[in-house]
Amino acid sequence: MQASIPVVDFHTHIGEVKSFSPKLKGWVRAEVEDLLSYMRERGIERAVVLSLPPNSDPYARVVSNRELLKTVEPHAGRLIPFCCPNPLSGRASALFKRMVGEGCKGLGELKVQLKIDDSRIVKLLKTAESLGVPALVHIEEGPLFNYCHSADRLEEVLKMLPDLKLVVHGPGWWRHVSAEPGNEAYPKGPVKGEGLVHRLLRRFDSLYADISATSGLNALARDLEHARRFLEEFQDKVVFGTDFPCLSEEGQFGTDGSHIRMVESLQLPSQVVRKVLRENAEKLLDR
Repeated sequence: MQASIPVVDFHTHIGEVKSFSPKLKGWVRAEVEDLLSYMRERGIERAVVLSLPPNSDPYARVVSNRELLKTVEPHAGRLIPFCCPNPLSGRASALFKRMVGEGCKGLGELKVQLKIDDSRIVKLLKTAESLGVPALVHIEEGPLFNYCHSADRLEEVLKMLPDLKLVVHGPGWWRHVSAEPGNEAYPKGPVKGEGLVHRLLRRFDSLYADISATSGLNALARDLEHARRFLEEFQDKVVFGTDFPCLSEEGQFGTDGSHIRMVESLQLPSQVVRKVLRENAEKLLDR
C-alpha cells in the first residue's frame, strides 16, 4: 500500500544488514537504487539516510560517512544524509564539523556501546547542537548489546543540550513507553501506566521519538488503544521511520508497508497522520 499522503521516512540505510528473520539467512544488501525503488512504491517523498559510527555494529555494514555523502549527492533534496563519526575518536567533533560542511544534514545514527551520558557522546551531541543540526540516537539495553544505554540518564543529557533537536529510537527507549518496562527488548501485552517516554516527551520540547524498526512498531502494536492516545498527545513529537533495509519476521521494513499500515489503521484525525508521516520530519529538516 501507498500512504495517503507523501511521506518522509526519517530512518533508512544503504548497505548490508544481517537478517534476523527466520525466513532468510545471511546478509541483505540494499543499494541506493533499491532505496529509491522502495520510496516510489510506498509514496515516500524524502528519506533520511543514516550512517553508523565505524565498527560499531557487527550486524550492519552500512556505507561509510564519505561514501554516503557521495552516493546521495545526485539525489540532493530527496535523500538527506546524516553522518556519524565514532565518539571514541578524539577527532569525532572535528570530523563531524567537516562532514556538515560537505553536505551532511544531521548526526546519526549514533549507536555505540557507551552510556548515553558518557562525556564523549555528550561532546559529539553538543557539536550537533552548536551546528544547528538534528541528531538521531539508538538506545538499546541488552540482551545482546548496550548501545547509548541507561535511558534513565537521558534526562540529564537533555538538560545539558537545551537547543539540540534530538530524535530517539531503539528497544532501550521504546520499552519505557510503559511504567513497567521489564527486561525484554520487545515487550508484549498492554502498556501499563505511563513510562519514561511520556515524561521526557512532555518535559523537553526538543525531544522527538522515531517509530522505526521492530521496537517502534512493537511499541504501537502491543496496545492499539494506547497507541492511538499516544500519537494524539505527542502528534508534534513523533516522526515516521522504517529502518529500511532491515528485516522483520514478515519481510523487509519499508517495503512491507507495516509502519505505514500501523499509523493509518489507528483511525487518527487527519492532521495527526500528516504530522507523524511528514510534517514533524519537515520541521526538523527544513531549518
